[in-house]
Amino acid sequence: MGTTSAAQEQVPADNERALATIYGQCVGDAIGLLTEFLSKKEAKTYYGSVRKALEFEHKKIVPDMHRERWKVADWTDDSDQMILIMLSLIESDGKADPVDFGKRLKNWMLHGFEELGDHAGLGIGRTTDAVLSRRDFIDNPHQAAEKVWIASQRQFAPNGAVMRTSIVGVYDFNDLDSVASNALTFCKVTHADPRCQASVVAVSVAIALMMLRGEKYLKKNGDYKVDTIILEANKYASTCLSTDEEKKELWSYMKCHTLKWLKLDEESKIGYTYKCMGAGFWALKQNNFRETIQNILMEGGDADTNCSVAGAMLGCKLGLDAIPASWKNKLLHKQWLDNIIEKFMALKS
Repeated sequence: MGTTSAAQEQVPADNERALATIYGQCVGDAIGLLTEFLSKKEAKTYYGSVRKALEFEHKKIVPDMHRERWKVADWTDDSDQMILIMLSLIESDGKADPVDFGKRLKNWMLHGFEELGDHAGLGIGRTTDAVLSRRDFIDNPHQAAEKVWIASQRQFAPNGAVMRTSIVGVYDFNDLDSVASNALTFCKVTHADPRCQASVVAVSVAIALMMLRGEKYLKKNGDYKVDTIILEANKYASTCLSTDEEKKELWSYMKCHTLKWLKLDEESKIGYTYKCMGAGFWALKQNNFRETIQNILMEGGDADTNCSVAGAMLGCKLGLDAIPASWKNKLLHKQWLDNIIEKFMALKS
């Protein structure tokens, strides 16, 4: 079953859900890499025979240049950037500081986590790369991101922000307005599109509501009223949007009931922020962690990102024990992550 880490030795109820959110994100990311950028058909071809019992080692089934950039059981840029948010909060005494986070993000892009043997940040998206490459980024990241968005004709709404902000729902979860504000602060460092902003708020607030475990959001048996949580998260996320049409689109993705509807491997649209967010809210309606993540993974597309968000949300809902031990305990840099988690938990408490 693996050893119990220092981060897991004392686990009050809210810390247990926080751990499940973090580990859920990282294992979803690492296992999702198996089918990242594959079509659903390709995913079935390669992994169909093992689709119900996928493990990190199965990455070797597809020995292409993309997957070989990461070692077995390593997470990708999605969780790297979540960890950068954790480190920024730790070093900024709990303040969501866009300049501090921006500096960390820029340094990560250039060097990765050097203590882990990285030489650069791998997997960085085009929008994030374009923003970080601007001369004015370090001094005013929000302004730099907005300029990149305007230059794109205000068309691009990729998932590079929603993939990293699940941790914001864990921090300061007792104050939903603060959760939404912090999510926007970290989002707008690279992503200015209102749809990106709505995505991060929706996911972060949903996680915060599960952390809160308020009576309004619980059934008599202690299970979550998932539909009520989704409605409340939508209320907060909708404030990022201007028109009824925009809000209708947001809601359609938050309420979706089938993975097929999301078309996660849709050509040229796999990175759309609402697809990733939608995968997370679909996952929230499920009750089996392994089965849910495997189902999302087998849809192909931007699978590591979709599974990151889904893993964080479902992990928070179901708890640590729901996450497969072989995923949770075999993460490549688990001890390093646990050391950061301990510092984050001390800040959070």
